[in-house]
Amino acid sequence: MIAVRKHHYLLLALVLLLIFAALLRTQYIVSFVEWPDEIRSVWRANSSLTNLLIRTPGDWPPLYGIIVWGWMKVAGPSLEASRFLSILFSLVGLAFIYRVSLSLNRGILRGSESQIAAILSTAVFAALGYLIFAGVDVRAYGMLLTLGALAFWLTLRWLNKPSWRKAAGLAILLAIMFYSSFTSALFIVYLTLFIVVMRPRLFLQWVAIGIGVLILTIPIIPQFIKNGPGRVTSRLLQVPLPFGEAMLKIYQDFGGSIVFVGLLVIAGLLLLWRLVKFPTERRYILLLMLWILFPIGVYFVTRNQEFMKPRYMWWVAVGLALFIGYAAIRLPRPVQWIAIAAFVILPVIPVDFFAYRLAITTSPPFRDSFSWFVKNLRPGDVLVIDPNCTCGDQFAWDYFLPQYFPTGYLPIANHPGSASRVWYLSTTGWPRDEALLSEVEKGRKPSIFVGPWFFLLRLYEGPPAWDGARFDDKILLNGVEIENNRMYMAKGDSFRVKLWWSTQQPLDRDYSTSLQILDESGKLIAQTDGPPKATDTPTQTSAWKPGVYYEDFRDLKLPPTLDDGDYRLVVTVYQPEDGTRLKPEDTPLWERTGPDNSFYILKHIRVVS
Repeated sequence: MIAVRKHHYLLLALVLLLIFAALLRTQYIVSFVEWPDEIRSVWRANSSLTNLLIRTPGDWPPLYGIIVWGWMKVAGPSLEASRFLSILFSLVGLAFIYRVSLSLNRGILRGSESQIAAILSTAVFAALGYLIFAGVDVRAYGMLLTLGALAFWLTLRWLNKPSWRKAAGLAILLAIMFYSSFTSALFIVYLTLFIVVMRPRLFLQWVAIGIGVLILTIPIIPQFIKNGPGRVTSRLLQVPLPFGEAMLKIYQDFGGSIVFVGLLVIAGLLLLWRLVKFPTERRYILLLMLWILFPIGVYFVTRNQEFMKPRYMWWVAVGLALFIGYAAIRLPRPVQWIAIAAFVILPVIPVDFFAYRLAITTSPPFRDSFSWFVKNLRPGDVLVIDPNCTCGDQFAWDYFLPQYFPTGYLPIANHPGSASRVWYLSTTGWPRDEALLSEVEKGRKPSIFVGPWFFLLRLYEGPPAWDGARFDDKILLNGVEIENNRMYMAKGDSFRVKLWWSTQQPLDRDYSTSLQILDESGKLIAQTDGPPKATDTPTQTSAWKPGVYYEDFRDLKLPPTLDDGDYRLVVTVYQPEDGTRLKPEDTPLWERTGPDNSFYILKHIRVVS
């Protein structure tokens, strides 16, 4: 009866830890500012499966992207929905950490002490700053941490009682990890060392498992050989910190605060004592120490501070949780519970989550700013972006704009033109295009604003003026918008362009329009010709009424073999019976190009893989 009661208490403690971990992560599902790496993850997945595979960089295998793609088909495209998937992975990882820690601890001491030590490992896994971040961030590392804990547990089970079924399951799991990230190769190397030290007579069977992993991963081995090693040498070289400072920083980053480093030192001293006191435990202790000291090897091998970050050695976090739990096996039970309480309290200490990201200026608050912007935007407004603005990654614009402007157009202009309301996005305190700012301020007064200093969106209000630009004093072009305000395209993409036309006098004939995409040399890439195409717009321009604005929708498709680079969206008006083009006037709204300057350059489009 007493044993059953203890089991219930331990089960309750484990459930409470899972709830605790869920709360630690869900509180940041919205408040974490989006950053380029996770935006790239959802941007790639927010398309067809074929485009996902095309957009996935060569130094990353495709599995995690495919999982996010499938999840987004069910849960929707929002960043919060994808972050919830990371939270689910993280909670499953907690269960695996408990199981693997319990298996590891029971190899030394059976009883409730080993169970409480396993709960301590679970508390560590729940509370470390980097693990909280990875459990929310839409990157493969959160899933890898879960798979890493599962892989070590299955390895211990196979060591305890080898069988072909366990070996097959382990081979499949390790292959899945390799399909998720090439960094899994280092973890597989460590598992191999673990087998060699703990059960050298099983090494040949482990080699058979390795052959199975190799066979399963044959499709991406060429990709790994081509891109894996190159990632190490292609990263921006950063001079490493002095050794002691670098080690202190990396372990502080794993834990989230300097307090964790102190707790880790205590665990290390306990294991050093046991290393001397209990010779039978030495192999386990030395292997766990080797696991958590992996950053030392990274420091001396790479000599690059860029790689001294938790995400490049994610599996060390699994070792830290197991290391601390293993250190507590032989402690008195009250001390074990005190250790658990210490890690439950640890998240109270503020964590600088930006330590796990790029510089703060690379992570504008798109969601906060756009959610406010869409409520204050009016028809006819334009957005002008300062060329020197640190306005986020190009993929972020392509990903977020359709979510906040799903049914309308957000006119993004190079110049304010005659718009009565202009939203100006800039970085304050940094050099700005003063000539452009003066153009925005001319005749307009500053008004409401939103965003931090490096992503400041301010409204400038002035009188309305829609003069447009003339083709031979006959037809006026009054504006252009690209569907979903896209600035960046992928090869093979289709998109819609909306044009506005008007005339100041009755027309005596019908005209057609040619909308084209040209490369930098003027070569034609894509084209759509014909009369205006819109439900409420007469296709015969001779039926147009002066002073009325007419819409014109055009569909364009980029070739699937198009090279990355900059392209121009241009337009002209011509007589369909003989092809004679109307001459566009010189105007500050658009630059002229083409034969006889008969085209306007409407937009510059960036095509990316």
